[in-house]
Amino acid sequence: MGDNIQTNTTGRLTPCLQQKIDKTRYLVEVHFSDTSTQSVEDKLRRVILHDLEHEKQDRPRKSNEK
Repeated sequence: MGDNIQTNTTGRLTPCLQQKIDKTRYLVEVHFSDTSTQSVEDKLRRVILHDLEHEKQDRPRKSNEK
């Protein structure tokens, strides 16, 4: 996967990721809000905690649990 900078449709330089899977090339542009009040660390912490909470809820029970 190559990291690079690309000019988006508004003419601004934005980070993007490119990944080729089979015969399809995916281009993902990264966008950050200018008005955001959270730091990157806060956002990642929130996403990780959310995933952990949902993992606990979605985990199948063991056969001896009631």
